[in-house]
Amino acid sequence: MPAERKRPWYLVLALLGALALGMTGACNGWAAVTLYREPVDVSLSGQGISDPADRAAVEARVESYVRTLDAAKSRGWPIAVAGLLIGGAMVVFSMRALGGRRGARAALVQLVLAQAGLNGLSYWLLRDVMDADTRWREASQVADVHERVPDRSRADEMLRATMGMVRARNPIGLVLSTLGSVLVVVALTRRRSRDFFDAAAAAIEER
Repeated sequence: MPAERKRPWYLVLALLGALALGMTGACNGWAAVTLYREPVDVSLSGQGISDPADRAAVEARVESYVRTLDAAKSRGWPIAVAGLLIGGAMVVFSMRALGGRRGARAALVQLVLAQAGLNGLSYWLLRDVMDADTRWREASQVADVHERVPDRSRADEMLRATMGMVRARNPIGLVLSTLGSVLVVVALTRRRSRDFFDAAAAAIEER
């Protein structure tokens, strides 16, 4: 019977990372699918905002977002479905790889690469939707700060400090997800990782 190999620590982290990426991708894909099946109700977007100017700004940004989302359906819908399917498959094969299934490792590497490519494609093809979403979030952030901070000068200072984070959300998210995908693929393709799955498969065959 082949000697049992110890699972490398970075492999465990990589599999957990792949599981997290898969769950995130599946959730994001499902959220996008839901947006197309149940569009945002613009009439509800201004509820709870007392300032008329802030309320009008939020409603206008939401309406613009909905129009942009609808115009991009031919691009957004297939990307959303692909994200949901790839993310779900990553969850399944991450669990199988955690159980030591050799075939799951190779499939998971391909799925991680596919998800990274889809994320980049989505960022390129749906930039107009992302920009409209960012403008909506900016207006919502302004309204929220104005509600919580009556002093407008202080509120504007807070907004200057936080608005950059809102605008950088999408590019930072793409960079972090791509970096995570690269690290997962590197860990899964290292020799010790391959040897572990080979030994695990051999042990299963011996039983």
